[in-house]
Amino acid sequence: MASKPELLHNQAADEIGQDFLFAYQRAVLLALQRQGVLNETQFKDCVQKLEKYTRMNGGNE
Repeated sequence: MASKPELLHNQAADEIGQDFLFAYQRAVLLALQRQGVLNETQFKDCVQKLEKYTRMNGGNE
């Protein structure tokens, strides 16, 4: 069993990883919008779905 500091470290790493993943996915959506693949409404819808998915899963897949 992991000690409490190890568990906290792992939890923090997971949160940082999820924050990075969300930022990366949002950047990809923004790039697609700027290239004309997504319009403003589609971009906002995708970001909202991404945020909802992230919140629902608590950062865990």
